[in-house]
Amino acid sequence: MRRSLRGAAPIVLVMLLAGIAAGGEGPAIRKVVVTLPFEEVELIVTSEAQQRNLNLVNVIDIRKGMENRGGTFRKYKIYQFCNLELGVRILAESLDYGAFQLCSIVVYEVDASRTALVSARQTWVVQALPGPPPSPAALALARQFERIIDEIFDAVVEEARVKGR
Repeated sequence: MRRSLRGAAPIVLVMLLAGIAAGGEGPAIRKVVVTLPFEEVELIVTSEAQQRNLNLVNVIDIRKGMENRGGTFRKYKIYQFCNLELGVRILAESLDYGAFQLCSIVVYEVDASRTALVSARQTWVVQALPGPPPSPAALALARQFERIIDEIFDAVVEEARVKGR
């Protein structure tokens, strides 16, 4: 018997959205949906990340994991990236940041023609850490991470625009 887990992804998204920090600079996550196939979005994300000196540390394939357990799920992967230089500099300012050291971009299939990208905003992450407020240097480094992720998202959006989708 195969179980359907189609409803699980919205639950995860709701949990992420529920974590918006009070007094933050905006939403806790950035999400875009484009009219491009899943595989094309994956290719753009990985190539753009590499161009921006983000090292791909891990890919968690949720669909494959569910299939291995007898379940079904849409195409859904979590890409975990790291920029060691920026990460070490943030850690020097805020040791608890290690809990979020990897910048994750979630890529999932909305339907056959649309793909979503979701990523936590790094300034939100730094501001949500326990203890004293983050230093201006830690926030500046987190914004630098955000700009890199924004550039990757923007490249995907631009590709969808160029293709008229």
